[in-house]
Amino acid sequence: MEYSAAIDLSGNEAAFAVACKESGNILISSTRPMTGRNSAALTPWILELIDAGGIQLEHITEWTVGSGPGSFTGMRLAAALVAGITFGNANTKTRCVPTAVALASVLQTGSGDSIAAVFDGRNSEILIFELVNQDGTIIPAGKNDVLSAQDANTFFNDRKFDHLVALEKDSAAIAKVVDANLLERFKLIEHISPEKLILAQYAEWDNDLTDLVYIRPAVFAGPATV
Repeated sequence: MEYSAAIDLSGNEAAFAVACKESGNILISSTRPMTGRNSAALTPWILELIDAGGIQLEHITEWTVGSGPGSFTGMRLAAALVAGITFGNANTKTRCVPTAVALASVLQTGSGDSIAAVFDGRNSEILIFELVNQDGTIIPAGKNDVLSAQDANTFFNDRKFDHLVALEKDSAAIAKVVDANLLERFKLIEHISPEKLILAQYAEWDNDLTDLVYIRPAVFAGPATV
């Protein structure tokens, strides 16, 4: 029997799921607090879940990585872990699917509905990842942005999204950027559902684990000068 797995480490917790490829049944779906900078327990945790589910690692032939937006460190670590697990195995397929897709996929939406998945961008900013329901499938709309309190409300007044969604952990940060009336429209989700990454049928198995969502480019500090 073969399986499909998904892993996400884009936020302050890790999420992992496994499904049976033949039946589509979700066999494992779990989250636990963990950040990219403190992820030593990631591999043992995944192996424990697989073992408890009676699944052999080599029988997982599809791997999906949650590609954000979120922590650069976490996304890269998840991608590197999957790259290591699948290295040299020609029978295993990999891909990236935005974490925002998993977040928006738990909503009750109709075909054609527009969705804004909103994340804490730190520094009193929010990250916007736009999606659309295309004939029942949630897909990226190809538009993303970084907004401060100065331009957030104008942005949302101009763009009439059918749905707004965010993680509960980000609600306090979002409240500092958008007004209270807008915040009331948000559907707040407690955890990322990693099985939604597995179920993202629009995304091809391209074996490209570098396709991570960088709405704000990473900042690299140069060496200190004396």
